[in-house]
Formats: sequence, structure tokens, C-alpha cells
Amino acid sequence: MHFWQFLGDLHPKLVQFPLVLLLAGLSFDACGLLARSPRCHFAGRVLSTAGVCFLLLAFVCGIYAEIWAGRAGIPQEQIEWHELFANVASWSFVLLTAWRILLKEDSRRALAVYTAVGFCAYGLLVAAGTFGGRLVFEYGAAVVGGRANDVLTLHDLNVLATRQTDANLRYSELMHHVAGWLTLALTGSIAARTLLPSRANKLIWVGPLILLAGGVGLFFFADLDLYRLTDLRQLRDREVQLHKVLAAVLATLGALGLYRLRHRVVEPPAAEQKPKRQLVTPSQVVAVMALIGGAMLFTHVHTVAPFANVAAGVYIAHVVMGLVALGVGVARFAEDAAPRWRRSFALLFVGLMFVESGLLITYNEGLPWYIGYGRYQRWGTFADGSRNARAPIAPYGPIRAQLDFDPRSQGLVVSIKDRFTERPVPIPAKQINLRISRGYAETGVLLDADASGARFSGRAPFLRNALAFSARAALPVGGKTTMGYFDPWVTPAVRPVPPNRVARFQCPMHDGIVSEAPGVCALCGMPLVARRRVPSPALHDPGYDLRLDAGGAAAVLARTPVQLRFTPFFDGNRLGDLMIVHQHPLHLIVVSADFDFYDHVHPAPQPDGSLALSYTFPAPGPYLLYAEVTPAGRRAQLFRLPVTVGAPAGDPDPPARARQLVPSPSLSKPVDSDPSMTAELMFQPRTPVAGLETHFLVRFSREGAPVNDLEPYLGAMAHGVFISEDSNVYLHCHPEQLTSPGADARGGPDIPFATFFPRPGRYKLWVQFQRQGRLGVVSYVVDVGSTVLPAAVVRFLLDD
Repeated sequence: MHFWQFLGDLHPKLVQFPLVLLLAGLSFDACGLLARSPRCHFAGRVLSTAGVCFLLLAFVCGIYAEIWAGRAGIPQEQIEWHELFANVASWSFVLLTAWRILLKEDSRRALAVYTAVGFCAYGLLVAAGTFGGRLVFEYGAAVVGGRANDVLTLHDLNVLATRQTDANLRYSELMHHVAGWLTLALTGSIAARTLLPSRANKLIWVGPLILLAGGVGLFFFADLDLYRLTDLRQLRDREVQLHKVLAAVLATLGALGLYRLRHRVVEPPAAEQKPKRQLVTPSQVVAVMALIGGAMLFTHVHTVAPFANVAAGVYIAHVVMGLVALGVGVARFAEDAAPRWRRSFALLFVGLMFVESGLLITYNEGLPWYIGYGRYQRWGTFADGSRNARAPIAPYGPIRAQLDFDPRSQGLVVSIKDRFTERPVPIPAKQINLRISRGYAETGVLLDADASGARFSGRAPFLRNALAFSARAALPVGGKTTMGYFDPWVTPAVRPVPPNRVARFQCPMHDGIVSEAPGVCALCGMPLVARRRVPSPALHDPGYDLRLDAGGAAAVLARTPVQLRFTPFFDGNRLGDLMIVHQHPLHLIVVSADFDFYDHVHPAPQPDGSLALSYTFPAPGPYLLYAEVTPAGRRAQLFRLPVTVGAPAGDPDPPARARQLVPSPSLSKPVDSDPSMTAELMFQPRTPVAGLETHFLVRFSREGAPVNDLEPYLGAMAHGVFISEDSNVYLHCHPEQLTSPGADARGGPDIPFATFFPRPGRYKLWVQFQRQGRLGVVSYVVDVGSTVLPAAVVRFLLDD
């Protein structure tokens, strides 16, 4: 299992080779076109082929690097960007190199097209490298001993916690086995034709028919365990797309083979034939298709549960099958290149096909049998005594280990069991060292054995408030010490939706808490509402209204208390069924029109169904009141209410001041209400953009030391409010906390939030918190940009 980490560590060391080799190959081909030099074209072909080989190797290592990056807390969305561009670039170069192998040096027009398309594909590869570099420099990916510099979001936790169901895994294994038997039948027909040339004409149709049937079947049925045929998610899923490309390759080969058989003609004797130019032979087409299929297997990205041990095993299996498929293609090419050894290479071709058949027939969705692990029970028992959580499992060949963690006591238990059943299996050890990773730093925890020798327990106080972590342990198995890696542990509050289901409901307070069925949020207890992937740009839904009454006062004056009364309505009827959200039914944000003044207050319910508050405006001028209420079972409804505050008698009217926001020169600044404290604002992605979910974190420190004694305020460790420069966009953000903090809870230094900017522009942010019984506020002015691609396209590509 250490081999996984070894491959992951190789990724940053390998990525420069394909960048250099592919650029050199394309450059030599371009020079060959200009100078009409066959030598340049030969160099271009060799360098491009070598570049693709290194690209595939770097891709495989990158897949394992992704496993460790995700488990370390690197943001999933940032990983997906890197993966997306790497996928498209790799597939492009695999197809381009296959085309390049078939191109002759005198096909100048085709070579020109190849070179132009190749440089475009190289741009995608550079983009993949750019995003990979950002993962390292901005988020700390692969920085040994460091913590990932990120905001761990509910989306990331959902991805970490996702596991395929047993039904999905069995279906996937069945489809691989069917493909294996079809491959075996195809191999048998080829072997019969090779060994019995006299029967070749009678068997020549069997191979193309199997290829066509297998390709069509794979295209339509390979991924029914994940998506129905009408589910548009399959259009953006790279794993599904890979299956469909492989299916298209098989079906194309089969259809071409049957077409050639259907239209065979008797050729005239050689003396009567006109000389013709044979550009590509059928065997070359077969060989190139085999090379494409084998290379594609290297890029098999596990989009469902990508950080589970199952995914790591799938990568190993597909790389091995890809190597065999590449060998099949090379053997087919060698038949034409070395006629003297044709029969030997034909037998090698058949032998490799038999090996591929065996790999497919014995395939299992887990760690392959040929690396010493084989099948095992992938699911732990229900860790908390309910049906809400399953414990992570680590495979150890004939046994498996189950990890249980109690977040309340920080207690750890490792149970050793039979690999298929719940039967305890004792091992010869009195203690085990459980190595726990958060980020790229490991901490060892000694666990002591009980009398059975199959159960080890201990405590890890440093995991207090942990949302997720990874663990591994070395156990004595079969006379030797074996290292096993547990699937990631994720807080039981996150209950991911199975991959073949659709999340149709979400919490109105925590968008990352989703469900396939109605229910209540595990974090705040609010009823789930219909899921809305993109928040509405409107402040409130149609039919809702909020009326403001200033207590009958003829004018609202500064420094004079005024009775503000708010009455909510729905479809013209008074709305009285409001939910208590963060301890109040109505949250009122008061800001001056120039954004210099900010206040957060709460009108109290009145017997007549209204909510009232006595409020004193500090100075004359225009103000904006943002009132937020949440009807039972619905989303929060927001109302923007402008108020003009006059000057008291005898005071001159204040001069009009235009709103002009200036971006904060630094996102690390003293707290407005307590300059001895510093608050650092960190976005994810680092430059916020409109149209995508944005996560941000506020990190508090005092005189260089982290502040860990923030107190709950209104049921949360902080509250954030964004208002756009034109005042028409209002965003109220709450921390992505996984438990409701009690009165004695203390938090900090990091407070993570999530929000969604509906449009680009300049925004002002106020973050309100409480420490030592006093309220504090820190504010920032930030610019929100636009995505390069339309935001809807980006959401479609990344929302797996």
C-alpha cells in the first residue's frame, strides 16, 4: 500500500517531462513542414510518442496524488479543475498521437492540421499544469508536514464520505466479467484463425460481430449502476465518458470489420492491377485502436467515491489492463513491421488477449487479487449504533480492520475482523500505533489491546472538533508487518447521497446538507426544502411582502428613538408562522447609504403578529434596512427597505455623500472594534467569482497568537453579511459549523463560511463575532470577478 504514496509523490517530479517532450515533438513537426525535412518529422513522431508515454505515467501518478490531496483537505473544486484539464488534454494527445502514427511524412496538409490541433491541446496541458501549481502554492498540496491551506467545506466532506453501494459494486463487477467473457470469445476466434489457417474464412466474421455487440452493450449498459440513460449527469462524468469512448472504439472496429466482409470483391491478378497507394492497412487500424483503448485505461478517473480504498484498487486494475492492451497494439504493429516473425507476434497477440480476458473475468471493485489483497467486506458495522454512519475499513489480505471514532470523547477503537464477516480475529500485538493525518502532517496514537487481542482502544484529544481525518496502521499479519490505510473518517453529521440517487432536498441554512428524501437538517433541525442549485437573484419569493411602519411618526429623526414595526404578509394575508433562526424570528441589518454604519438588531414578536423594535439612528441621512424572516418550511425571505432619517430641529441637513467603496488594500487587517486583534480573510477560490459557490474563512489572531476563545453569538461563532455596491444584492452568511455551539463552547481561530455571489462587482463584507462578552466587527471591501467560461457551463462541468 506504500506504493500508492510512492506514485503520488512521483507526480510533481514527472509532469515536466510530457510538457517538454510534447512541445518539442510539435515544434519538430512544425519545422518539418517549413523545411520539408523527413528527419524533423521522424523526430516529431518519436518525441510526441515519448511525451504521451510520460503523460500517461504522470496521469496515473496524479490520480494517486489526488487521493492523498483530497484526504489531506485540499479543496475538491480546485482538484476537479486540475483533473478536468488533465483529462481533456490527455485524451486529446492520445488520439493525436494515434493519428500521428498513421500519418505519412508527405501528407503535408494532414500534418499541418495535426500540428495546429496539437498546439491547441498543448494549451490545455499548460492550463492543467497551472491549476496543479495553484494546488501546491495556494493550497499547500503535497507540502510534507504541512496543513492544507484551505476551507474544508460541506461539499468536500460529502465527497470524502461518499461510498458506492454494494449493489453498484456488484453491477460494475458483472459488467467487467461480461466484457471479459466477450474478450475471451474474441481471443478464441483469433487463436483459431491463427492456428488453423484453413478455417480462417469461416471464422472471420466472429471477431467483428463480438466487437460490435460488445461496444454497443458497453455504451448503453456500463454505467446503469450510476445514471439512467436520461440522466444528463453522465454527459459531464469523466468516468462515464471514458467508458463511452472505449465503447465507440470497439463498435467502430466491429462495424468496419463487418463492412469489409460484406463488400469483399475478388481482385484481378497482380499483373492486371493498377498500382495503387496503400496508406493504412487494416491491421494498422486495429493496432492503433488497441493503443487508444489501452492508453485510455490509464486515464480512468473514479468520479464516484474518489477517495475510497476501492478507487485506489480500481486505478491499479485499469493500469494493468491498460499495459496489456498497449502490448496487444504493439504486437499487432510488429506483425506488419517484422514479417519474418509474423507468426510469433501473432501468438504473442493472442496470448496478451488471453491475459486481458483473465484480468476482466477476475476483476473486482477493490484491491486486485494479484497484489495480495483481493476481495474484502468494504463496509464496517454501524459505528454509532444507528443506521446513520458506517466505520472506515482498512484491508489487510486475510483480515480487515475497522476504525471507530467518538467525536465527543475523542475515543478511538480499532477492531480486527475476518475479511468477510464480523468475526473478531486476534493478532499478536499488545499495542498498535495508529497514524492520523490532518493535512500532510501525521500524529501517532498508541492504542492498547484488550483481553481478546482483536480490539485496540485509546484517545486522541487533538481530534476535538475534527470534521475529517485519515488514518493508517501497521499490523502483524501472516508473520510479517503490513501497512493498511483506512477509508477517510468523516463526521456522522454528513450523510452523503448514494451515487445512483439524486439529492432533491437541502437545508435552507446549510446548503451542503442534502438528502434524497424530505426530512430535517442534522445540524440545525430545520425542515429540508426543495433543492435549488443556483439561488434566486430576487431578494424574496413571489407573494411575500413586509410592511414597515415607523410608529406613526411624521418623520424619522436622528438621535431620536423611533418605534419600527414590521408586518410580514403572504398573498395579502398576514404571515404569523415564522421560524426561530439563530434565536430570533427576524434579523434586521441597518446600514447607512454610504456603508460607513452597520448594525444588526432583532425586532421582537408582538401579539398582533407584527415584530417591533425601538431604534435610534445615529446620524441623519439615507439608510437601508434589510429584514430577513424564514416562513415555516420555506427559505429565508429578504426585504430591502430604504429609510430617510432627518436632522433634529435646529441641526443643519447633512451634506449628501456618494457611496464609493475602495477595495481593502489587505485582507489581513485590525478588527474595527478591537485594533489589538487581527482578522485575515481568505477566499476559496482565492479570487472570488460570481455564479459559483464561494467559500471564505476568517482567521482571528491577537499579537501573533491564534484566538481560540470566540463565544457563540446568536447560535453561531460569527455572522457575515455581504452587500453589493449598488445595495441590491444582500448575502447573509453563517459559519459551516457541524454542531450548534452551546453557551460554554469556544471557537476560533478559523471560522469558515459559504456564499454565492449572483453577479460580479464590488461588495462590502461585515463579520460580526463575540469575545469575552463583547461584540466585535471587522469589515472588508472586495471585488468579485467573472468566470472565464459561463458560470452555468462551469457548474455543469464540476458538479459531479
